[in-house]
Amino acid sequence: MENSARRNVQVVDRSARAKKIRNSIDLGVSFSVKTCNDYGLDWRATLTALLDSGIQRFRIMSYWDLHEPTQSQYDFSLLDEQLGMVSSRGGRVSLCIGMRQPRWPETHLPSWALDTDIEQRTAAYLAYHQLVIDRYKSVDYIESWQLENEFWNKNFGENNTFSRARLKTEFRMIREADPEKPIIMSLANTYGYPIFGPKPDLFGTTMYLTQFEKGRYTKTRLSPLYFQLRKFLVKVTSFRGLIIHELQGEPWGPKANWEMDDAEQSKSMNSDQLKKCIEFARDSGMKYADLWGAEWWYWRKTKSKDVALWAVVQSEVSSSKAVIANTK
Repeated sequence: MENSARRNVQVVDRSARAKKIRNSIDLGVSFSVKTCNDYGLDWRATLTALLDSGIQRFRIMSYWDLHEPTQSQYDFSLLDEQLGMVSSRGGRVSLCIGMRQPRWPETHLPSWALDTDIEQRTAAYLAYHQLVIDRYKSVDYIESWQLENEFWNKNFGENNTFSRARLKTEFRMIREADPEKPIIMSLANTYGYPIFGPKPDLFGTTMYLTQFEKGRYTKTRLSPLYFQLRKFLVKVTSFRGLIIHELQGEPWGPKANWEMDDAEQSKSMNSDQLKKCIEFARDSGMKYADLWGAEWWYWRKTKSKDVALWAVVQSEVSSSKAVIANTK
C-alpha cells in the first residue's frame, strides 16, 4: 500500500510538472554545437549571446557520437559545459536523449557503431542511454527529457532505424530511473497523431510556415485553427498536452543556409517572417514554443551584420517576460 501511494504521488507530481511546462509562455530555443560548427561559429560565444539576449529555456542535445567517440570511452565535458553555462544564468533545460536528435543527420551514430550489426548497436546505445539518464536525472534545472526526435519521420535523415521495441525500452529506462521529470516525445511531423505507445507526459509538434520542397517554395495552407484542433485531438485521444518543440525561425531553402546568399535565405525567413511565425504560434493556443534557428540568427548578426532577426528575438523574449511578470 505504501509503495502504491508513493507511485500515485509521483504520478500526480509529474502531471503537475507537465502542466506547468505546457503552460510556460517564455520563448525557448533549440541549441546545437554541431550547427554552430556548420556555420563556423564559436559555440560558447553563440550560447553566451543567446543568454545575454534574455533567453532562459534551452533544448540541448546529448549527441551519442560526441560523447562516446570511441566505444566504451565516455566524455561528457562538452555537454556539462553547455549545461553549466545555462544554469549559471538561471536558465532551464529540456535535455534531448535518444539515437535520433535534432539536426542532420538526425541519427547521430559514432563511426564505430556504424560498423556493428543492429543488435550490437542497440545494446551499445542503451548502455550510453542509461549513463546519460543517471548522470543528469538529479539535475534540478533540467526540467524535462525529450526522447528521440520525430522518431517516425521515415523520409528524413540517415542511418535511421525504427524499432518500437527499442523506443519502449528507452522510455522505460527513463521512467524507472527518473519518475520525476516529464518526458516529451515529438509526433512524426506536422500531421502525425499519437496512436500506439509509449505514451509520454507531453507531445511536441513542429510548426513551419514556408519551406522548399520538390523544387519550389511553398507556404503552409494550415491555419492556427488546425493546430488548435490538433491539440484538442491529442488531448481527447491520449489525455496529454501538445507543445511546439520546433517553431520555424530559420530558412528552409534548396541548400544549406550557409551556402545560400542573402536573397535566397530571405525567401523563407527574415525578420518580418520571424514575427509572423511567432504570432502564428501564439494564435494556435499552444503556450510553450521553442524556436528553431538560434545559430542562424547569431551567424547573420556576426557575419552579415544583420541585427534585425536578433532584435525581433530580444523584443519577443522581453514581451513574454513582461506578461509573466504581470501575471504574478
